Amino acid sequence: MNPNIINTEQSEYWNEKSGPKWVKYDEAMNERFSVITNELFSKANIKDSEKILDVGCGGGETTFQASKLLNNKGHVVGADISETLLDHAKSKFSNIDIIDFINCDVQNYPFKKNYFNKVISRFGVMFFENPFEAFQNIYSCMQINGSLNFVCWTNMMENEFFTEGMDIITKFTNEDFPIMTKEPGPFAFYDEKYIREILEFAGFQNIKIDKIYSLISTKDSFEDNASILLDIGPRARILSEQNLSSEKMLIIKNEMMKLSKKRKKNDEITYKACLNFVSARK
Repeated sequence: MNPNIINTEQSEYWNEKSGPKWVKYDEAMNERFSVITNELFSKANIKDSEKILDVGCGGGETTFQASKLLNNKGHVVGADISETLLDHAKSKFSNIDIIDFINCDVQNYPFKKNYFNKVISRFGVMFFENPFEAFQNIYSCMQINGSLNFVCWTNMMENEFFTEGMDIITKFTNEDFPIMTKEPGPFAFYDEKYIREILEFAGFQNIKIDKIYSLISTKDSFEDNASILLDIGPRARILSEQNLSSEKMLIIKNEMMKLSKKRKKNDEITYKACLNFVSARK
């Protein structure tokens, strides 16, 4: 089975990841994802002379973290479709000789065949228009016995960072929670069977999918945290389609700040997260 997945308004919204707001929040999101990032690298078990592809590298933090595990014989390539985010990554990490950044669509970019020992991704593989084709392309650029390691979201309802305050949003907009689909977007890979189907189609073996409960935490102020919650994710999508008055938006912001305050313990605001950590071999 090789369905042709096409972008919808939902996926186009999520691909605002390429916009300036994601550069603005790059540091804040890296802080929030630090526990998840550490778990991904623990599972990837990178060796010092390996050649690594980081899919959907965004602002380059995971590419940089991979480079720190390599010696001068290693090589890490950060690939992302967003020129804006890659410019941001280059501004931070272009002085590291073993890092290269490529502005491309990994789905069809002509990487060197049989080159990479490892392919990693932190939330970068769920946006392909055709994931079956994309993972075939990833497979072809990997060495025999090379490993694939990525992390993706499970169902939105299991991730408080995305559901926090949705009742407030729906109260003012009369909009419902987004429906989970397999269309390109952050929750496209919530279904373990779907992930396995894609990887098997591409030729991967030894596929392992671990559903793991984790945490997203920040030391941000109540106001800064509320701003991020309202500016990215499903809440932001709903609000972007409305024409709410500034008075209503202020009420919503204040309510979100109250929720952040309730969550703050030991100087941190924390959300429960649920993830699929996926590994496979060529």
